[in-house]
Amino acid sequence: MLSLFMLFVMLNENSGALTVVIGICCVVLLGSAANTLYSIVTGKVIGTKTHQRVMAFDTDYIGWKRWKRRKIIEFIILIILCIGISVVLFTVDFGSARLNFPMDAFPMLGGWIGMNIGKMSRFRIYHNKRNLSLTRGQ
Repeated sequence: MLSLFMLFVMLNENSGALTVVIGICCVVLLGSAANTLYSIVTGKVIGTKTHQRVMAFDTDYIGWKRWKRRKIIEFIILIILCIGISVVLFTVDFGSARLNFPMDAFPMLGGWIGMNIGKMSRFRIYHNKRNLSLTRGQ
């Protein structure tokens, strides 16, 4: 996510066109949709060890059926979003629209830190529930 943000900063600094940014967003969304489809079909994850652990946590915490249902909904939303962006990209003439706004990293960093804190708290809650259930079973 941070590398994508830096790519947008570089495009802005080099007077990049808006169509290029929208096209890159569409390609990233298609890649995410392909990864989601692969996860649905095979049950495996393409990604880092952390991403694999998060998926294992989600499937264990909410159950396989609910996880699969949520992944299917995620895949459908991503595909609809990609199709919509592609239609807008090829039908609307953006002309000489430029990205003329300041690129501050604080909102992006704040969202990234907040997401990580949320995931860590979910892990801690799950770990505490699991330890509690293990001690009750003895």
